[in-house]
Amino acid sequence: MKYVLLATMLLVAAPPGWCVRNQERNDPLVQLRDAVEVKQSRVWLSDLLPPDASPALRKVSATIQLCSAPQPGSVRVLEGEQITARLDGQAEMLRQLAIPLRITVRYAGWPIAEERVRLAISEFLGQQLLHEPRGRLELPDAARLEWSRPLTVIEQNPQLEVVGLDWDNRQKSIQVRLRCSTRASCGSFLVHVVFPRSIAEQWRQRLALGSDLNSPGDGTQSPATGDGAVLAEKGKPATLVLDDGSVRLSVRVICLQRGVLNQEIRVVEAKSRHVFHAEVVGAGLLHASL
Repeated sequence: MKYVLLATMLLVAAPPGWCVRNQERNDPLVQLRDAVEVKQSRVWLSDLLPPDASPALRKVSATIQLCSAPQPGSVRVLEGEQITARLDGQAEMLRQLAIPLRITVRYAGWPIAEERVRLAISEFLGQQLLHEPRGRLELPDAARLEWSRPLTVIEQNPQLEVVGLDWDNRQKSIQVRLRCSTRASCGSFLVHVVFPRSIAEQWRQRLALGSDLNSPGDGTQSPATGDGAVLAEKGKPATLVLDDGSVRLSVRVICLQRGVLNQEIRVVEAKSRHVFHAEVVGAGLLHASL
């Protein structure tokens, strides 16, 4: 009788989880993290391990892929049952793990550095607008760059390119639309280069940017690639090709601005009234990345 009482006391005094599967081993269970951040396109079981997990367990876990990573800046929720199902047939692995009911995976991505944005704009101004011998036109230190931050991409230090340019008279700024040279790395995003009022007019005239985005005119952007025939007319229908790298869709739109080849203009889809920023690639034909 006293042996039964002693065994009962030992079980009651044992720490939580100690007795789970411990008839076969003395190792404590490894508790997977319930919230993680990744910086690669796939989520592996090793991403969920705590820092003190054994090298042997980490090595095996690094070969077990769970799912694709979410888009930069977004999250994906994994159910514990999904992970258990993914480990079906790996009883030894399951015996070592304590799996939460839900695990939140966030794709941290890589932030776009202001230096790279400034460099892309400087090179575009120097090469495309002013044909500077040095290949770039340095922005003054007093010029302030403003955009929606944090903005993350799927590769570190991506190459950026300018796809649209105009003057915003209200902010006394250049309004620049950029995108990653590798389309899959990031979509297009808008940056304002805000000048001190003392030099704003000087820079507007130097760059020959005469339109005012906040005036009641048609908002036509200054051609960023030089003179050329108008291929998109304001108020006229056109075809917009939407491309996410794997799927291409064609939709009918109405041009809100006129544009020449390689210029970025605004268009609207008639039914949804959704406005797109699209690049003119032909007569009545535009392209935009999803």
